[in-house]
Amino acid sequence: MNLSRRALLRGLGGVALGLPLLQTLPRAARAQGAFPKRLVVFFNPNGTLKELWSPRGGTETDFALSPLLAPLERHKQDLVIFDGVDMAVADTGPGGPHNRGMATLLTGEIILPGNFADGDGQTAGWAGGPSIDQLLADRLAPPTRFRTLELGVRAIENEPRARISYRGADQPVPPENQPLNVYTRLFAGMNQDPEVMRRLLVQRRSVLDVVREDFARLNAKLAPEDRRKLEQHAESVRQLERSLEAGVATPSGALCRTPEIPQQFDVGSEDDFAEIARHQMQLLAMALACDMTRFSTLEFSSALNALRFTFMGLREQDGHSLSHAGDFSAEQQAQWARMNTWYAEQLAYFLDLLRAVPEGDGTLLDNTVVLWCSELSRGNTHSHSDMPFVLAGRAGGAIRTGRHRVFDGVPHNNLLLGLCHAMGAGDMQSFGNREFCTGAIDLG
Repeated sequence: MNLSRRALLRGLGGVALGLPLLQTLPRAARAQGAFPKRLVVFFNPNGTLKELWSPRGGTETDFALSPLLAPLERHKQDLVIFDGVDMAVADTGPGGPHNRGMATLLTGEIILPGNFADGDGQTAGWAGGPSIDQLLADRLAPPTRFRTLELGVRAIENEPRARISYRGADQPVPPENQPLNVYTRLFAGMNQDPEVMRRLLVQRRSVLDVVREDFARLNAKLAPEDRRKLEQHAESVRQLERSLEAGVATPSGALCRTPEIPQQFDVGSEDDFAEIARHQMQLLAMALACDMTRFSTLEFSSALNALRFTFMGLREQDGHSLSHAGDFSAEQQAQWARMNTWYAEQLAYFLDLLRAVPEGDGTLLDNTVVLWCSELSRGNTHSHSDMPFVLAGRAGGAIRTGRHRVFDGVPHNNLLLGLCHAMGAGDMQSFGNREFCTGAIDLG
């Protein structure tokens, strides 16, 4: 049984990584002008400086962007900026504020007990439920090659502070930090001869038949914990089967094309951080344009990180230290503001990529919603109140943008529930822990 199990998991990984298929938008969708909705989570750590982040004056629709959000000026009418949204669920449960913030950010669930230490020595485990990207992928089950796509930029630690995506309680999904691996997984087979791809299709269906038989034999012999893990692999097989049933398609026009092959990077490098980020954003934008996936997370580093922005000449202190500097440490606060401005610049660049892809009378950005978020509100207080949440994109018209919305301590579970409704899961009555969800924020 041990040999069979190792062979099974090794074989499954080979199939998943080597599948050279491209599924573009369905013909019916193209003909009718109906394009799918996509959700992207854009994360950076350690909060922000809210006094330099929140929009200035005016009304809900007539406001000025703050200094830290100024790089997004050309996308102002694509944004919904939130003040007064609290992540109260992150103030409950074991562990320190960074781990609690990361575990609850996209799940809305109380963190589980465990042995992972936060910066202050408190211990906790993984998240207590599924994240919004994974939950929506399950509920909506789009017929895409990849159920979800998790990308990272130096999010390399295997612990709660480096995980925001969860299949379920105690089931973190690690991001891929190497752009070349992302390219190989997504695009390596796009230019292969169609006849070669059809033969591979038949071969891989045969492999999946064998894998499915192995699943059935093993399942009866495993302990409950191993059975749960095996079921996760079985879901990967079912995902592959859905992709195979969709058949082989070829790229056409400007909608979907093969991007440039990135180089092999040292994923832990500070100097290469910005270049890796640029490649990951380009690959993600093209994956969305090719309808390879509709749910993705892009994680810039991790909470409690030791990342210096050496590519900007900031070599003395890392982002975590700068975010914890006292409010009267003018030079350190200025450096932290520069880092936060850089993250806004990256979001603006990613939105540029989405806007450049035409879809019907609009663009890919019109049919996408990007949730920009962090695990803290402010680093030097470790606060989870008044969190810096931004939405970009209209989700096919479900979200009314160009707004600055101000609330009085509404739980962030309400925002996540509103996002679920906007993405097409309008039947959901609650999100995450019910004690911290009082009803959906209407985003329309």
